[in-house]
Amino acid sequence: MAIKFLDLAAQDREIAAHVACEFEAIHASTAYVGGAAVAGFEQEFARYLGVARVTGVSSGTDALRLALMALGVGPGDGVLTVPMTFIATAAAIVQCGAVPEFVDVDPQTCNLSPEGLRRYLEAGRFRSPKGPRAIVPVDLYGLPAPIEQITAVAREFNLKVVEDACQAQGAELQTGRGWVKAGTLADAGCFSFYPGKNLGAWGDAGAVATNDERVAAMVAKLGDHGRTSHYGHDFFGYNARLDTMQAAVLRAKLERLDPWNRRRREVAARYRELLSSTGLRIPIEPEGARSCYHLFTIQSERREAIRAVLTAAGIGNGIHYPLPLHLQPAAAALGYKAGDFPVSERIADTTLSLPMHPHLTEAEVKAVAAAVRSAL
Repeated sequence: MAIKFLDLAAQDREIAAHVACEFEAIHASTAYVGGAAVAGFEQEFARYLGVARVTGVSSGTDALRLALMALGVGPGDGVLTVPMTFIATAAAIVQCGAVPEFVDVDPQTCNLSPEGLRRYLEAGRFRSPKGPRAIVPVDLYGLPAPIEQITAVAREFNLKVVEDACQAQGAELQTGRGWVKAGTLADAGCFSFYPGKNLGAWGDAGAVATNDERVAAMVAKLGDHGRTSHYGHDFFGYNARLDTMQAAVLRAKLERLDPWNRRRREVAARYRELLSSTGLRIPIEPEGARSCYHLFTIQSERREAIRAVLTAAGIGNGIHYPLPLHLQPAAAALGYKAGDFPVSERIADTTLSLPMHPHLTEAEVKAVAAAVRSAL
């Protein structure tokens, strides 16, 4: 049974009529940059998240970079993050002129550990000339990092927090005021709408969410050439605006995000049940956190054997991520070496991602689990 790792075509069939209406309105108004579609999505996503402002940008990488810059991060500053993530997290830091400083992840959640973060800050052995200025925790695989605890540590050390929620659209954390959406508890939350994300565009797109009007205004200005009027500019900014056509697609998908995420959680529960006695390591979902299951991962020293069986059976799979950031050639100048972050390195060597999308059938989930069990 051929099983897709991700079924974007099924998503597109659901939203086709809605998107066609949105495109018709855009063509009628010829508002191909900005316009009602972008403003509408920003307002609707802000309401969905429960934040004051959402600013659409051209990618998740731009969201991270512009958010950091809006918070004052610049050349010589240190920004603490994790080595187990996609390279865009560190690239955005470097693009600000800052220095990524890595802290290893928790072995159970694969996210930044508040205790590990505190130990690093208290040790005071920083790699950046000016010392740390900000922290970028990552909501890996769709599981929110413990942002309340991280921001508490950050306040003690006078640091800003930019949450990399690029994989966590619709994930939730329980707080004293109830369940809140990922990306809403830090100084800024950053989202990617790359096509494969839970809320994905038909190309690159991203957004910055914040309750700080000054941060929102600066992100918007940075992403629009530093513009104050049509031909007035306060500084040299960037062309990093959210594309109007992508905003139209995102508006259509946003209406379906919660039911799609509920189905992902159902699929994850079935995987856990069907693979419970295999001895595989599966990242936990801690109490007080609800993953949106952007990915469903397993960990095993026999990863390559499992992957071979899945591939031979026509079952899509992936490795997220095969090489942690501190070992990437791009990061060689940072001076890290193998063994510096053993938890991240073990995750990179053993993790395999199984098919995960809201259109998986019960038969397909059972077939995936059966193939994994047969490989073991």
